[in-house]
This record gives sequence, C-alpha cells and structure tokens, in this order.
Amino acid sequence: MNSTNDTWSLPFATGVAVQRYLTAEEGLEAAREERCSHWYVDASLMEDMPHNWSQERSRKLVEAAEEHGLSPILHGNFRAPLASEIPEVRQASLEYVRSEIDLAARTKSTALVIHGGAFVEPRPTKAHRDAALERFTSLLSIIEGEAADKGVEVWLENLSYYPKSRPFSYVFTREADFATVLDAIPQVKFVLDVGHANVNQALALPAFEAFAPSIAALSLSNNEGNQDAHLGLGDGTLSVRELTDAIRAKNWSGVIAFETRNASVEAGIDYLRAMWEAETDANLAVTAGV
Repeated sequence: MNSTNDTWSLPFATGVAVQRYLTAEEGLEAAREERCSHWYVDASLMEDMPHNWSQERSRKLVEAAEEHGLSPILHGNFRAPLASEIPEVRQASLEYVRSEIDLAARTKSTALVIHGGAFVEPRPTKAHRDAALERFTSLLSIIEGEAADKGVEVWLENLSYYPKSRPFSYVFTREADFATVLDAIPQVKFVLDVGHANVNQALALPAFEAFAPSIAALSLSNNEGNQDAHLGLGDGTLSVRELTDAIRAKNWSGVIAFETRNASVEAGIDYLRAMWEAETDANLAVTAGV
C-alpha cells in the first residue's frame, strides 16, 4: 500500500479505492493518477470476466500492482443469478463465482465483491423476496467458506431497491436483508454502497449504524433517490455529513471506494474532509461553550 492515508488525512480510511469502469490494466493506471491505494477490477466487464484471464495476464497484473504499491479489489459480476428459482441455474452460477474466487486469489485481490443478483417474479411479494434471499444466502455461505480457504475475503454489496421494476427485482437490498445474512453467516463482511442504499429508500445511515462492525468498506456516490446515478458526494439527496458523523460515533475504519462518474477522487476526499472537520469544529465549539 502507498502513502494514500497520509496524503488524504482521513483518519478512518485504511485505503482509498476507485472504480472507473475500465479494464484492469487501465484501471490500475487511473488509480495511480488519482493517488489511490486500491482499484476495482470489474468482472462485470467482458474484458475482465474470469475466462479472459490467462495465467500470464494475472501474473503481469500482480507485478504491476506490487511495483506501484496498489491492491486490486475484484468486483464480481452482479448479474450472476445466485438467487434463481432454478436449481441448475444456481449451480451454474456457483461454478461461475468459483472462477471469480480463483481469479481473486491469482491476482492477490484485497477482496472479492459479491452481489445478490436478481430474480424474476411478475408479482413479487415479501415472501418472494425472502425466498430469493434465502436461496442466495445458502450459496453465499458456500462461497464465503471456499473463498476463505483460498485466502480471499468476500465483501457482500447491497444493490439498489427498485420496487416498481417488475418483473425484475434485485436481491439483498433492504436493512432486514443485512440482518438475515449476518445471522446465517456471522463472519460475513459487507461493502455498504451508500448510493445504492439511497435509491427509493433512506438506508445508508441506518444500515451503517446497525452493522458497522461487519462493514469492511464503503462504496461512495450520491444520487437524487430515484436511480443509481453515481454523482459526486455533494450532488444528491444523501447526507454525507450524517454519514461522517456516524463514522466518528462508531469509531469505524475501513476502505473507502469512490464510484463517482462526474467527480474525481480528490474532490470526494476534499468533501469528506470538509464534513469530518465540520463535526470536529462543532464539537470544539460545544466544548468551549460557544
């Protein structure tokens, strides 16, 4: 890891990652330019799906990452239908994720990000959603265990909540879903995507406050609450100030990942620092009796 933490002066950030939706090699260069410690290798992109990785390509990426003091985070394919009602499809999805685990191990990734995927139901009810989550969780337990055996940490990422997008529904979107998964897999780690958590619900803050000890990373962006727009941190309806206040209250530390398409990592860090220091200044004022 490089000296990112000293450079950015954010006491809660153990690492700074960026997602620029580039191929792995291009993403590494972008992360260098933005002075990050980590970057996303996106297995949702065709070029970076596991079948497009030779041993030689993996080796070269590891060498380049180590040369520049960077660490990849393998962002698994969110389209994998791990919650499908069809057993054969779930089994095929599990085999696919196993290939992502192998890739994460070969590339010495800090973590493999897993998603709940989606299910298809013309008239989804709470019972349908709960059943889909149960199917997903049963596979996640296998995935987490097999990944751990290969030295890969799994981070489970929440997806956006779109209640009116029938017949398609994402899996693992609600606060109760975090609790359900944690009950089933106590050692599981989360990457809380605060942008996703702000779509059609105000979940970012309550999820963080409830599950902070199990949150390994925060994926940061903002939006207007109706779609996952990946806006800069000051450009949407999510209160970043409330989030930084909660980070301080919980004494949380972890990786922060920027998925802001219209803003640089530096701009995001500056915004976070301003929110963090605003709370510090407010506390000093209270202490001084102002």
